[in-house]
Parts: sequence; structure tokens; C-alpha cells
Amino acid sequence: MENTRRYYKSRKSKNPLLRFFQNIGNLFRGAERKKEPVEYRPFLGKDQSSFQTERPDSEEEGRLHRKRKKRWSPFQKFREYTKNRDRRLEERRKRKFKRKVQRKHKREYKRRARIDFIRKFLPNYKLPKNVPLTELTEEEAAEAIKSQQKNYFYYTINSIALFITAYLLIYMIYQLTVLVTASRWRLDSVLYYFDLAFNDYSPLWSRLNIIIVTASGPVVCLLIGILFFRLISNRKKLKGFRKLLVMWIAIIGFNMFLGAFASGVSFDEGFGYVPAWLYLNVFWQIFISLLFLFILGLIGYYSASKFLDTSNSSYRVRPENKVKFLFFQVVLPWIIGILIIFLVKIPNNTPYDTANLITLGFGVVPVLFNRYARPTVLFESERKPTRINWYYIILFMVLLLAFRIGLNNGLHVVLNYKFIFSLEVTPV
Repeated sequence: MENTRRYYKSRKSKNPLLRFFQNIGNLFRGAERKKEPVEYRPFLGKDQSSFQTERPDSEEEGRLHRKRKKRWSPFQKFREYTKNRDRRLEERRKRKFKRKVQRKHKREYKRRARIDFIRKFLPNYKLPKNVPLTELTEEEAAEAIKSQQKNYFYYTINSIALFITAYLLIYMIYQLTVLVTASRWRLDSVLYYFDLAFNDYSPLWSRLNIIIVTASGPVVCLLIGILFFRLISNRKKLKGFRKLLVMWIAIIGFNMFLGAFASGVSFDEGFGYVPAWLYLNVFWQIFISLLFLFILGLIGYYSASKFLDTSNSSYRVRPENKVKFLFFQVVLPWIIGILIIFLVKIPNNTPYDTANLITLGFGVVPVLFNRYARPTVLFESERKPTRINWYYIILFMVLLLAFRIGLNNGLHVVLNYKFIFSLEVTPV
């Protein structure tokens, strides 16, 4: 304590007037004393110091010693503020998470209490659907297996409707993009349900606009495939049938570029005009076609996990069940869907469109071979019952009838947007 008092008395004030009176007071108190000689400490090198700094005897002297040694930095206050701010934010996040978990547990407790109260009067109220087969009798187990097989066909029916809906959307985007691009050179066209017809003998055609017009539709479909596959399908809120529709749009969009190139080269139609007018030899046409089909197969292989997200059931995505689920959810709808589209386009099935439907198999069948695929979402322990979604069934039937009947005779489209925008659509 005496050392502390002596330290504060010996400390000089910054004010000259106060320092003057302080010096006078120290003279009267006899506080002026000679400073002790500084101990000589020779330099022994960077790591060869044979002495240690003097350590204060008491805790109070140690605190004052550290206070004297500490230097003020202009960034010290900022560092302290940043450190304290991060600590406060972390504590706030922890409190929010704790309150959120407490609210969730409270809601779950109230829900369970409500269900238990209702089960006093209705014993079968909200019983779990996935009762293990080992706990059932033979008749109940056989009935459960039969019900599960029936649910697989529900998946197939819903997926067929979404596959054809996605195909019609991509097909119309493909044809309308070609139509709008051709209108840049005043090339009018007739839109049918099986083709987009131009006047092939028009003098307005040139090598440049042939390449641009025939490549515009596939390029737009490729961009749609990338957008839906990489961005839209990764949204957490997208589940069930909506995610399945997005995945069908993405796969068909990729096929309208990658598979359409191989189909166009094979039959010299559609996208096949681009390599023909670029004067690529046969070797490069076949090589690029095989490369595009290989890329399409890789896309299908790595899309298996996203198709598993559409099951809404932890039972379907188990290792022993997922191949069967993918067959009924993806492969079988593709087979039935192309048969329906082929029947709808009779008697005007073009080789180019039919080949596009077949090359789509390179993006569909590989999902069965990805045995390491896992769903990217977590499903509830209780499976949701699988039913036919009549909304998508009705939408699919309306679009299919409008496509077949509305474009049966063709629509002559004259579009001019170079100087003054004008659109004229007349039935043929």
C-alpha cells in the first residue's frame, strides 16, 4: 500500500502549474530522492540473455508494472470493440437458437398431448403408417406389400403426366424461339404440332441465317436446362411433384441440345443443319455427337440424387428400394411418355422428333446405375400416403389436347419487330 501511495505521489502532472506545486510539496515532504543507478546489462545476443526482468514482489506492484509497460495503440479500441461485438452477436445467436428449439419442443409437446387425448376416444387416430412387416400377420403383411406395389404405380402415373407436360413446354419454347429468330430476316413460318415449316426455296435464306435460326432453339433449351438443373432444383422449398416437374424440364432441355445434335446429324434435320453448313466432315460430326451423348449420360447419372428427393418417403430411398423407385419414377414414365407422344403425332411423326425422344434415354437410364446416390433432403419418419395428383393429370390432358387439336391445321405466323412490332397469326 505504501508503494502505491509513493507511486501516485511521485507521478508528475501534465499541467505545469499543478506540477510546480507538486514539486514544492515533494520538497517539503522530503519525497525528493535520488534515483537508483541503472544496472548495467551487456548484450549477449538474441537468444543468449542470461538475466530475467525483475518481477514485482506484490500483486499490486505487478499490476502497476504491467500498466506502465503497456503501450496505447490507435487500433486498440477498435480491436476491443470488434471483439466485444462478435462476442455479443454470437451470444445473441445462441439465445435465438435456444428460444427456437424451446418453441419447437413446446409445439411438439402440445401436438403429442392433443393426439394422446383424442386417442382416448379414437384409438386409431394418426397411427404411424410404416409398421414393420415383422409385427404383422401373414395376411396383413401380404396386404401391405400389395399396397406398396400399388403406390409405385401411383408414382408412375404422376410422373407420366409431369413428363409430357415438361416435354410440351420445352418443345413449344424450342419452336417459338426458332420462329422469332427467323422473323429477324422476315422469314414467316407455319407452326404445326409436329414441325415448324418454312419456305425452303425462299431467296431470303443465307448460310449465316440458316446457322443462327437452327441453332437458336437448342441453345435456349440448353440455357433452360442449366437454369433448372443448377439453380431452381437446388431450392430447399421445392419438394415432391414440383421438383419432379423441374427435373423433367431440365433433362428434356439438355436433351434438346445434346441429343438433338446427334439426331440432326443422323437425319440431316433441325439442329443437324448447323454442322452441315459449318462444313464439318463426317468424323467430327460423329465425334461431337458421341461426346454430347456421353455428357447427357453423365447429367442423368448425377441427377439420381435429385430424383430421389421427389419420393417424399424415407422407405423408398433405402439402398434396397431406390433402384426400383427410380425405375417406376423415371425410366418407366419415359417409356410410356414417348409412346403417348408418338401416338399423338400420328401420322406425322418426323424422324428428327422421334430420335429426340429416344436420345432422351441417355439422360434417363443412367439414374439406375448410380448406386451411391443419396437424397439431399431428410424425410419424416412417418411416410405420407402416395396418391394420384389429379391437378397435374388434368393439366397434362388439357395441354395435350390443346397441342394436338389447336395445331392440327397449323398456324401461319408473320412477325415483324425490326422497325415496327407487328404480329399476325392466321389458321392455315
